[in-house]
Amino acid sequence: MHNLIHDLALLVAKGEFLMRNSDCQSIPKRVHHLSFVSASASRNDFSSLLSDLRRVRTILFSINDENTSESFFTSCISKSQFLRVLDLDDSTIEVLPREIGNLKHMRYLDLSRYCQIKKLPNSICELQSLQTLILRGCLKLEELPKDIRYLVSLRMFVVTTKQKSLQESGIACLSSLRSLIISHCWNLEYLFEHIGQLSGLRSLILVDCPSLISLPSAVKCLSSLETLILIDCENLNLNLNIEMEGEGSHHDRDNTRTHLQKLFVSGLKQLLDLPQWLLQGSTKTLQFLGIEDCPNFMALQGSLKDLEALETLLISACRKLSSLPEDMHHLTTLKTLSIKECPALCERCKPLTGEDWSKIARIPRIMLDDELIKSSDN
Repeated sequence: MHNLIHDLALLVAKGEFLMRNSDCQSIPKRVHHLSFVSASASRNDFSSLLSDLRRVRTILFSINDENTSESFFTSCISKSQFLRVLDLDDSTIEVLPREIGNLKHMRYLDLSRYCQIKKLPNSICELQSLQTLILRGCLKLEELPKDIRYLVSLRMFVVTTKQKSLQESGIACLSSLRSLIISHCWNLEYLFEHIGQLSGLRSLILVDCPSLISLPSAVKCLSSLETLILIDCENLNLNLNIEMEGEGSHHDRDNTRTHLQKLFVSGLKQLLDLPQWLLQGSTKTLQFLGIEDCPNFMALQGSLKDLEALETLLISACRKLSSLPEDMHHLTTLKTLSIKECPALCERCKPLTGEDWSKIARIPRIMLDDELIKSSDN
């Protein structure tokens, strides 16, 4: 953050926001947002300062110190009964106290890189007002709490776990969920079959799950899904073995397919082409398509021409992709085409001399290996 913006934020929040360090001798009753930024501020001898935290709505506990007192943290929790936001990003606390279940007004809980924790108390599932739960980077977390399905207000869930499967996790019961991010789950082989029950899910992001074998077939039924991002899932096979045609009426099929606006795949070694199920429901909605670092990707199929809303196409480090579809000229809404680290394809797309230049010459903005070849400003 720029220093001026930082100073302005402090000015606006003056009286309600306090950064707690070793120089602070008290916590004024007007304070609503409290940040512990000094290791010494978390020692037991400061616990007497926490006499009244009923007005505190936010606690940022960003202390990376092995001497941090767990009793101090538990005291903060027990005395902050109206807490809305608790951020423990990169804290070294190893145990989350069961008292956290008493924070009935909690909306946001961030345990990012909370690397020492192995198990979450099941009382966390009593936070029925919780809207955001971030467990990113919890590399030692052995499993999710068994009653996580009771987080009925949860809208954003970011999870890292050592589990091989999320089948029994209860995530499919989170009917309010809008964004699901699963990252650094190195043992994860399967998600959960009833993912189609997440009828309001708009964003599904899978990052660095190298053991993931496939997506559940019901993923095609996520009719509210707008963003699908798959990164570094090297064993993931996107072929769902689904025969889309013949599944009920045309109207029914159209209403049970994804209607993506953004699709980005990167680091998928198994990907040879884009499966039909990814595109069939998104012909009128897909605006961004990115394919990166997929060493075996060989073809952009002819159905690409049906993407009547596509504005941006990015292709990077797909060395086996050697040509563009013949009907690229049908992509009348395409405004930006970027191709890099694809030697054969870049050669074919060179202005005037390239064999594929005629297919893309009408696109307003074209970049080859980060060199601007054509700009809409010219």
